Amino acid sequence: MATAATTMPEVFVRKSSGLVRVMSPRSAFVYNVLTMGLIFPWTYLWAPAVLPGGQLVWGILLAMVLEIPIALAYVWLSTALPRSGGDYVFQSRVLGGGIGFTLVFSGFVIWILQWVALSGWLLSALGFAPLFLGLGAATSSAALVDIATWFTTAEGVVITSIANALVAMLILSSGFKNYVRLQRVMWVAILVSFATMLVVLFTTATADVPGRLDAFSTAIGGSSSFYSDSIAAAQAGGVELNPAFSLIATLLVAPIAWTSLQWATYSAQQNGEIKSAGSFRDQLFIIVGSLVLTGLLLAILAFVLERTIGTEFLYVAGAGYWGYADVSLAGSFLWPNIIATAIANNPIVTIIIAAGFILNAHQIVHNCYIGMTRVMVAMSLDRLLPELMSRVSDRFHTPVNAHVIYFVASLPVIWLYSNFALSGSDGTTTTWASITLGVTFGCGYVFVGTALAGALMPFRAKALYEASPGAKYRIGGLPLVTVVGLIGTAAGLVFLYLFLLSPELGMNSQLAYMVSGGVLVFALGWYLVTYLVRRSGGINVDYAFKEIPPE
Repeated sequence: MATAATTMPEVFVRKSSGLVRVMSPRSAFVYNVLTMGLIFPWTYLWAPAVLPGGQLVWGILLAMVLEIPIALAYVWLSTALPRSGGDYVFQSRVLGGGIGFTLVFSGFVIWILQWVALSGWLLSALGFAPLFLGLGAATSSAALVDIATWFTTAEGVVITSIANALVAMLILSSGFKNYVRLQRVMWVAILVSFATMLVVLFTTATADVPGRLDAFSTAIGGSSSFYSDSIAAAQAGGVELNPAFSLIATLLVAPIAWTSLQWATYSAQQNGEIKSAGSFRDQLFIIVGSLVLTGLLLAILAFVLERTIGTEFLYVAGAGYWGYADVSLAGSFLWPNIIATAIANNPIVTIIIAAGFILNAHQIVHNCYIGMTRVMVAMSLDRLLPELMSRVSDRFHTPVNAHVIYFVASLPVIWLYSNFALSGSDGTTTTWASITLGVTFGCGYVFVGTALAGALMPFRAKALYEASPGAKYRIGGLPLVTVVGLIGTAAGLVFLYLFLLSPELGMNSQLAYMVSGGVLVFALGWYLVTYLVRRSGGINVDYAFKEIPPE
């Protein structure tokens, strides 16, 4: 009996998380749309550059369709376990604590530090640089163009990124409800910005594009024949500007588009702060609804962009991004918003488009903190992270310690993103930025793990499943969540396979393998050491994984 007393204590750090439900289902829907990032640019330049003959629209829609089964698995899991901590809670309660902690700590908590750096880069390169570039062109101000160029430098990106992360940390530390209020402003500004960009692109005749880009280039002190110079540079760099349709290339567009669409499920991390998070209908709206809307909007942007500037010039723009040719405007790559800004060459349009991109870029660092601090709280409540990380302010109802710790942890990654390069034995150099899609790979195996947890929930967590609102849905004698979970797992595994083996996706370099393997080993080592230390202190954390976490 003495042994039982020491091995079966109150496992959780406390009986209440301290978090409160301040986000409505509608706000959670908006949160997911913003997290998926209408501004994420890689599909539009990365894909054309390395996947000649690929069709952007179909690749984006394919990614959306393949993500739907994964999203549905999250609906079942969220309604069964409407607690903060999302993927970690789902996986640790179905697959086991060792698997759940290792996958989520490595693929989420560590890899999403890369998204903190990416958020700053997006803010600097796609937010402030186009703003000052457009205003410089409209006012013939060389000083404003110089400011725009500074925002594209390593120094500009690092300083902007640190300031971006610090501001978000301070806002979120003051209370989650303050973020919810800010999100309303972001949502309106981003929709107006996106719509303005679409209108500019859609109403511009293709024949007018060369002249408008040349005029914009001249206004910022660049070449008066920018359009033809760019085409000539791309051709000199060996870029095929009129490749034949490629089915394989189109299929490979999908993993790049997954960079955006895989985040449709991210609201699950703060389920404990969403009202009616246990409602099956509300979770369908929040997760699947946001996925479909964002997928369609991204596909529409691809269609309008191709229609306006032509697929040929998309290849030219991609060549500039990949360094095959010198194709840029004052150091800025030809992202969709910069092309729209240049075509319009109007200060009001410039400000409207830039405002949306600035706010969406800033929102991204917010969701990095929101999601990961909630995961850290859940892990800490289970005693796998230090207790101080789970402390929630009585005044602000937010995990202030976790926010500060995550901000500090992001600082070296911010520096690495703009400054680190690894020289290989073959004379090649791999930069940290080249593993940009590594976060999609790392988080991808988390999403696959959760899809599998959804498939196995009726069998490995039977009581939990049978008490959930989704238990009534069956097909062919099988729980429907098992069917969609297995389909989602298979789709996700295909994406992960392509990331590991396709050079077009940037994850098969020595640096990529070192980072990916290193974070997995570190996460597993942390779990094993913590597990043994807790066990030696009389606490068996296995018992936590058999219980629903505190609300």
